[in-house]
Amino acid sequence: MVAGSNPARSTTIRILKKLFADESKELKLLTDLGLSSGESKVYLRLLSLPEGEQLEKVVSTFGIPSAIAEDSLKSLADKGLVRISRNRAEAVQPRLALQKILEERRRLLDDRLAQESSAALSLEKYLEPVYWETRMGIRSEEIIEPLRDLADMELRTTRMLGDAAEEAIIFAETFGWYDKVRESLNQAHDRGVAIKILMMANDEATRTRAKGLTDLGVLVRHFPEEYPVRGTLVDEQELVFLVWATRKKGVAHPIYYRPHYTKNQGLIRIFRDAFLKRWEQGGTI
Repeated sequence: MVAGSNPARSTTIRILKKLFADESKELKLLTDLGLSSGESKVYLRLLSLPEGEQLEKVVSTFGIPSAIAEDSLKSLADKGLVRISRNRAEAVQPRLALQKILEERRRLLDDRLAQESSAALSLEKYLEPVYWETRMGIRSEEIIEPLRDLADMELRTTRMLGDAAEEAIIFAETFGWYDKVRESLNQAHDRGVAIKILMMANDEATRTRAKGLTDLGVLVRHFPEEYPVRGTLVDEQELVFLVWATRKKGVAHPIYYRPHYTKNQGLIRIFRDAFLKRWEQGGTI
């Protein structure tokens, strides 16, 4: 052995050279997982230093332009791949670091998938009518327009109530979403719009809600039987509705078909007839 040589230090240097080489497999795999070249190099260099390194040396002695090294160190710390304490940076254990990388990648992929799904849904809305009109002469948008979800249905209901001129009938159950349309409903009532609401007032909260509506001058009736349709019809011109797919006792959130909006007079007539029949059968609350 050569006097003054340090086998452990020589081994560390060899590991450093291997990990830090631009063509190293480890460096490539880290960049494949989404880290930048600078982030990968800083992490691998810190990984070989059990005690970590002073921040100034990370920036000045890691063989990377200082601006890139500084940005990479900050980014690694933000991602939880490097710990910084007392002016020193230390690499997080690889297993934990890789878990964090995968979690972030999964989150980004989920966000991207959600955006692409939304884009696909919007595109379907425009392309499906073209497909059927050119092949079958059917203009499906003249019959029903699919809505995204219950929140979209509530927004459409709010807009419809805001445009109501003469009449609004609402087929609800507990009318638990009243607060979301309260302002538009009250404004419609103030404009003189005749409002009728069917509810299943089987609990105290629903009865209290119904009484509050009645006190405002809104006509409210109780219907005792289950009916698989809910919706709002305004001026016999616009209808937003949904149909339950399953309705089982004891199920807090029954499955429902996607809500829809329509101006089709056939569907409006069916909904209105069903409402008026149960209105006549309904009782006061």
